Amino acid sequence: MAVTSEARTGHRRKPTRARTGRRRWVRPVALTAGLTLVAGCTGAYLYIRHLDANIQHAPLGAGNAPPPAGAADEHGRTAMNILIIGTDSRKGLGGGYGDRDNLGEGNNDVNIVLHVYPDRHSAVALDLPRDTLIDLPECKDPVTGKIAKAARHRPLNEALGRGGPGCVQDTVQSVTKLKIDHFAVVNFQGVKDLTDAVGGVDVNLCRAIKDSDSHLDLPAGPNHLTGEQGLEFVRTRHAVQDGTAVGRFSMQRDFLSALLRKLTDKGTLIDPTKAFPVVEAATRSITVDDAIAGPIKLVGLANELKNIKPADVAFTQPAVTYTTTDPNPDLRAKDAFVQPAADQLFALILADKSLTGGPDQTPAPAAGTEASGSPAADPATASAAPPVDPATVSVSVVKGVSTPGLATAAQQTLTALTYQATVGHDTAKPVAVSTVQYGQADRKGAAQAVARALGLPDSAVTAGGGGRGVLVTLGADYRAAGSSAPAPLPTAVPTDTSIHTGDESTCSGGAKFGAFVK
Repeated sequence: MAVTSEARTGHRRKPTRARTGRRRWVRPVALTAGLTLVAGCTGAYLYIRHLDANIQHAPLGAGNAPPPAGAADEHGRTAMNILIIGTDSRKGLGGGYGDRDNLGEGNNDVNIVLHVYPDRHSAVALDLPRDTLIDLPECKDPVTGKIAKAARHRPLNEALGRGGPGCVQDTVQSVTKLKIDHFAVVNFQGVKDLTDAVGGVDVNLCRAIKDSDSHLDLPAGPNHLTGEQGLEFVRTRHAVQDGTAVGRFSMQRDFLSALLRKLTDKGTLIDPTKAFPVVEAATRSITVDDAIAGPIKLVGLANELKNIKPADVAFTQPAVTYTTTDPNPDLRAKDAFVQPAADQLFALILADKSLTGGPDQTPAPAAGTEASGSPAADPATASAAPPVDPATVSVSVVKGVSTPGLATAAQQTLTALTYQATVGHDTAKPVAVSTVQYGQADRKGAAQAVARALGLPDSAVTAGGGGRGVLVTLGADYRAAGSSAPAPLPTAVPTDTSIHTGDESTCSGGAKFGAFVK
């Protein structure tokens, strides 16, 4: 309808006073809300920047190609392996805890591989005792560039000082054949901070423990551990079990189980008032690999692990034996893995087998696929392929691993079959998966013949490069001709290996953990 000038005038005058009145409170509220929103966003941004500045990080690996990842399940998911490294460095502790001169990276005194199954609902915590004698791989320190040569028959806990956490990763991979995806290095202060951040953890002792080395002094029965006591608890070994680092894992296992129960049972990571101290402690006291170096990335990793409950975490440790008769007197207080039990345990974990009797997550071979995972050969296709005269095929063999003589052995295998094979220079970077490349389409058959001669699957054959020759690049997955075939996968956990779960209520410090053969 039409609005007269008078009506417009009247309409303009009367609400003016009312709108002015509204402005007296609307503007302050809007301003306050706006400032609150800006302050909230700014505060969150500054807090994330603060957490980001806290995080220390280091690169994955120390120059060695990782082993192949485990098989994927039916949804295309693979297991994830996180290496937890505990260092004994006294850096920044004001001369406390003895060994005042240990101010560098220290030794990797705790080495636990958390193997998270493909479904992300269960996991295995595999402990590798620090004093176990193994072969240490060559490592290149990412900071100094210094190369530590490979060393045979040395304690595992020497790895950290040879090239940082990446060297520990490479060492653990060489021992277990488990591809490590991430690592976290925790120092003494980190254990204390995390214990306090969750409000302490509760443990139950079978008997009173008084250890003059770790300074732990607790009565039998239930105990609530604060930060300092948490550190003392995980360091205690002389007063429990056999007094070695092997027996100490029973204490570390119970502490980690209690910490996991605290994080999952009390909603710690859901309640922001409880979560912030944990996040703050984690970012301040832990060194992680570059791939997860950032609060958002760490939250993403935590989100992947959120469905794992204490009852679904199996703690285990390979059986070991004392090396009391070692030719080197300095190594007679160390230990060694009992074989083949240790390798069988590693193989079960790699294959995503359950260690507690639950359902396995090992994928069944797809139709038309052999048990090894390589496509089954089609007889019709094989017979139709034109024959290849090895004498007409030029092959260059290079390697992307540090194994001495590997390329030469492959070259000799091919030469014996009359291939025109030569050895080239090693690749600039480590190679995990072997390949056989051909440059021209009509040389694909020759490349396939070379792959079969070296025992490589057809999937290793790829197009690339130029010329009429074939290029073989040997990776960490390659097994030289004549080497022993992989042992068959065991059907059960070795009898001398013990398994414990994170929900157990048994007391700490008394029950025998694992088998220790004297």
